[in-house]
Amino acid sequence: MPLKGNDSKPHAGMQDVLIVEDSSLHRQRASDICQQLGFGSIRHAGNGEEGMAMVRERLPDLLLLDLEMPRMDGVQVMQQLAQENLAPPIILTSGKDYMLISTLELMGAGLGLPVLGGLKKPLKQSQLQDLLQRLCRQASKHGEDCRLYDPASVRQALEQGQIIPHYQPKVDLKSGHIKGAEMLARWQHPTDGLISPARFIPVIEQQDWATELTLSMLEQGLRQWQEWARHGLRLPLSINLSARSLQDSSLISAVESRLQHSRVPARYIIFEVTETAIADKLTEAIGIAARLRLTGIGLSIDDFGTGFATLQQLTRFPFTELKIDQSLVTSIADKPHLQAITDSIIALGNRMQLCTVAEGIETQQDLDTMLQHGCLMGQGYFIARPMDASQFLLWAKQHQPGFKPTPRTIS
Repeated sequence: MPLKGNDSKPHAGMQDVLIVEDSSLHRQRASDICQQLGFGSIRHAGNGEEGMAMVRERLPDLLLLDLEMPRMDGVQVMQQLAQENLAPPIILTSGKDYMLISTLELMGAGLGLPVLGGLKKPLKQSQLQDLLQRLCRQASKHGEDCRLYDPASVRQALEQGQIIPHYQPKVDLKSGHIKGAEMLARWQHPTDGLISPARFIPVIEQQDWATELTLSMLEQGLRQWQEWARHGLRLPLSINLSARSLQDSSLISAVESRLQHSRVPARYIIFEVTETAIADKLTEAIGIAARLRLTGIGLSIDDFGTGFATLQQLTRFPFTELKIDQSLVTSIADKPHLQAITDSIIALGNRMQLCTVAEGIETQQDLDTMLQHGCLMGQGYFIARPMDASQFLLWAKQHQPGFKPTPRTIS
């Protein structure tokens, strides 16, 4: 299966690890593993108080934090870190069950700490290496300056068409064949180059320009679909739909007019709505969602499994697709309770005749695990990164049976 992996060193850019662990045996084991992984500086603390003092002295590149310690346990350490605005990447370790470890992973994330995951003791090198590989991929994605642009600059970018789509393939996990693409907004800045959405999407949402962005992405996607169709490529395109747009009654006519003008069949367009986005003003959101479906457009519930009242939302909204959140895709191989949740989501999707898609696939293990649990479609950096239109066409050529595009220039 022609899918692309990542062979970078797991600790790239990381040198200093702090192991906070009261057991000398587990502390030594963790130290040995970190040494084998190439860390240049390995510091130890026998309890939480000592660990906090060492973090204050020098913020580590990685904190291995035991949850059960006398005087100051791992929960208290995380709370103190958040209180003091100290945020080293954290991996939790414990001999307790995975349910408790996962609960505390979520607590740490809720405190604003970069919790990479939790591992059950005794530590295994392969599991620690996997979490560090994920950290390096995240760093490569988000290592750029994350400061927000000012609203005036973002407004100008919208008006001048500088915010453009990149396309991330959605594939059949068994064959690797391409089945669709998600459109992801990028800003092609005239002097700063390609800008991450983290630097402008929050501004667009704050300024209530989300529907405008969605319609701009739709227009560009429809034009690109027409161009690809002339090459023989016809794929569903997924576009993110903001919570604010579900309260905008003008959205329907705006979408319909653009579809009619493009003559692209509505069945090739899917709007992705985050699970949490549809919790408020339910009646209005249901009405707009239903009208979108009446046009023939698909509707996907994104990040499924991360919020509340999900079953109620599935019964009330006319979804055609269910996207499993990345937190239920990555590193669940040794977590029976997360496997059970994932199994339930996939089974529910199948019973409701929804296309189920795993998002955030970052390793071969992620892909294999999703297949083992019955999920047949997915996307993520392990499969392919988001690409511009010309790169996407070349990628599709290699991943769609019988597709042989003519040698034309993509506009």
